[in-house]
Amino acid sequence: MSELVTTEFVLFLYAAYFGIEIAFAYDLLRIFRRVVGHNRLAMAFEDFVYWLWVGVKAFLMLYEYHNGSLRFYTILGVCAGIFLYTVSVGALFVKYSSGLLNKTKQGAFKAAGKAGKKAERVLEKPRRAAVSKLYALRDLCGRKCRAVYRILKKKLTVLRKMIRILLYKH
Repeated sequence: MSELVTTEFVLFLYAAYFGIEIAFAYDLLRIFRRVVGHNRLAMAFEDFVYWLWVGVKAFLMLYEYHNGSLRFYTILGVCAGIFLYTVSVGALFVKYSSGLLNKTKQGAFKAAGKAGKKAERVLEKPRRAAVSKLYALRDLCGRKCRAVYRILKKKLTVLRKMIRILLYKH
């Protein structure tokens, strides 16, 4: 084969590799969206960043190898790479990777919930001791200290609720 045809074939293969690369990157984005919840604005921003990256990368490839001119076999190579990746491993990769990550996430939240319950049980004894001291303080002071007692009780209740929220938050 002539050197020109060989060069164009190598560039076709590079374009196919580029197609596989951008399809894989989009699959990573799809997995991320399945694992982490998104609203439309976040998805639009992610798509914008993705397509900006693809555009810059495609421009650099065309500029470096074709002196900026657009060739049909380059577009065909990119489309072939995307198609081959999608048909071969793309759908299975997204399905099983996102499923595995979701199960891992659920297991982590379950373990965190168990740890939170244990921490709450450990903190329950000092809380009861503090409340009993407050009752003793209230009985000791009588009516004069009831306002102080109420404030301290509210602060302890708020602190307990904040700890529970922090322990059970996911």
